[in-house]
Amino acid sequence: MVSISSLDITGYGGRPLKNRFFRISTDTQDVALIFPGLAYNCDMPLLYYSIETILASGINTLAVDYDYSNNPDYMKQLVRERAEWLIGDIEATLNAVNKEENQKVVCMVGKSLGTLALGHLIETHESLRDAKTIWLTPLVKNPELLEQMLAYMKDAVLVIGTKDSHYDSDIIDRLNISTQLSGIVIDGANHSLEIEGDVTKSLRVLMQIVTIVQQFLA
Repeated sequence: MVSISSLDITGYGGRPLKNRFFRISTDTQDVALIFPGLAYNCDMPLLYYSIETILASGINTLAVDYDYSNNPDYMKQLVRERAEWLIGDIEATLNAVNKEENQKVVCMVGKSLGTLALGHLIETHESLRDAKTIWLTPLVKNPELLEQMLAYMKDAVLVIGTKDSHYDSDIIDRLNISTQLSGIVIDGANHSLEIEGDVTKSLRVLMQIVTIVQQFLA
């Protein structure tokens, strides 16, 4: 059985950060952090089923919802200010988890923009480098993120599609060679890891990703 509550998280600029804390009934001390995309929230298929899979593996899960795409104050900011905003929110998220009694971060999931959160956390918090990480459509063409991944990424799965504008086969090959990464490339999948115009194939891709996450967490 899973109970759902929220933590009191004061994010960037003193703004409250929406979140849902899924606690399973086994009183586990393990927790996963979920960082969504700019306009891809935790109720959308990739993250919804990732959360369900993580919970089924016996790990509490904190899903944040920065909802940036619906925030005009965020959207009008320049790239540097947006990065500071994201960092402020994810640091506040980590602080809130650390205040919870006996909770240890053992897994982190990032989708698109959320992979920038993963990069920042594994670079700046040595204690998080042993956590399992799941990188969904990472922004690997971002030089800072790529260097963070190459330097600090350990037990990790990466999933990206060939029709994603952020896909670069040379970068994925470099990551596969240089890190302990299991890189999965989905032929024809876009930035939502869907096959445009083909619902059946998109569902098969989703099932493939769920299976990958299940095996990774086993």
